[in-house]
Amino acid sequence: MASVVTVLGSWTVKPETPTPQPRIHKLSNLDFHISFENYTKQVYYFPPSSRDDLVESLRASLSRVLVPFYVLAGRVRRAEDGHKLEVDCNDAGVSFVEASAPDASFSDWKNMAFCSIEQLLNPSEVAITDPDTAPIFKVTKFKCGGIALGILVAELVLDGSSNFAFVNAWSEIHRGLPLLRPPVFASNIFQARQPPAIILPVRDYYSSPIYNTHSAKATDVTSEYAVKMFEMDPDQVDDLIRDVHSGPYSYGRPPTSFEATSAMIWKAITEARDLQDSIITSYVYAISLKGKNRWNPPVPASYIGNSIHSPCLTAKAGDIKSRHLSYAARLFHEDILSTTQEHMQSAIDWMEMELGRGRKINLNGDFVSGTGIYSTSLHSFPVYSVDFGWGKTVHYSLVMQPPWYGNGVTVILPSPRGGRHRRLLISLPAIHMKKLVNHEFFCKYTTLGS
Repeated sequence: MASVVTVLGSWTVKPETPTPQPRIHKLSNLDFHISFENYTKQVYYFPPSSRDDLVESLRASLSRVLVPFYVLAGRVRRAEDGHKLEVDCNDAGVSFVEASAPDASFSDWKNMAFCSIEQLLNPSEVAITDPDTAPIFKVTKFKCGGIALGILVAELVLDGSSNFAFVNAWSEIHRGLPLLRPPVFASNIFQARQPPAIILPVRDYYSSPIYNTHSAKATDVTSEYAVKMFEMDPDQVDDLIRDVHSGPYSYGRPPTSFEATSAMIWKAITEARDLQDSIITSYVYAISLKGKNRWNPPVPASYIGNSIHSPCLTAKAGDIKSRHLSYAARLFHEDILSTTQEHMQSAIDWMEMELGRGRKINLNGDFVSGTGIYSTSLHSFPVYSVDFGWGKTVHYSLVMQPPWYGNGVTVILPSPRGGRHRRLLISLPAIHMKKLVNHEFFCKYTTLGS
């Protein structure tokens, strides 16, 4: 019999100290470029806690952390110009849910990466502009005493690094520690020039009518999707880096693990899809603008909001398939080096013009019909160091579900084993996933999770 998750209570949690009113948080153009309908769903799994007042204490610390993170307690609304969204920081609060999984224990799964009730640890979302919509935090106690913390927030407000900054801040406050890095809400850092000036061509994004929820570049398919977890140990990561560095397209220094891993994913999936040589395949990834020398003046490390640029790298499928792995890695290396601040500023200015026309910003890739890959890398984020006071994270999951499902969605995650261990979460049609699982080249560098 399938385990169930029962809701025991639900509360609205507001900042402990009211936010001065009125306060409106203007969103930057980068906040819109991923698709502002998306929510990020995460689940942190923790060991058992002996605290009887755990739920009450988490609610109290959440109220305290919402004082500096007041934007989360607001509501998304359409701005007066009718084209952009903004956050009314009105202290309407967030939703906090207590739940129980009385028939389930962590030991029911050999690996918590395959927790079959994970979708129940986060509720379904609604439109973010619904006046009743708020971030949701759900604490679920398992029969074994283990605890799952489900978090649902809009990508419009928090990107990956901002998500982890918030959770770390909450955990510190819950342990009675001072907040060492207060959040910085300063979306004007990424504002468009006035007037907007497109100095360099914009190749990484395109616009579409605001109410068109399907990409003009994508074709709906009815394939059954499969989502699988793959592991990479340090030896496999090192072997991959050596293979790229010794290849005919190497570039003077060993590749980063990101360049090598992304190249391996692109080549293996393109071959598993058996794309025709003449087809253009794309790979969308993220560059953090918080990185060294990425933005001038530098973006504060504690900046909260979307601070990434999403390049769309393209190549002929025949070149990715037939050439050595180092060819794809070199494409990533050169693309990263050539992405200047002017490239990103021109994109921001172009977004300003398109949003002003009432259009929606989209990533310039195809993640449905089977020629593109959308990848996000979280492997450098310290998710396994999160500690609310009764033990560090034992498993972290970025929940894959619509609209995350897609033909070629990949997530590079850290592993509970730490160090250079990696996890790859990949979504593909079942027919292509079967080929990937048995792909000799892919199996050299990865192990199917179990």
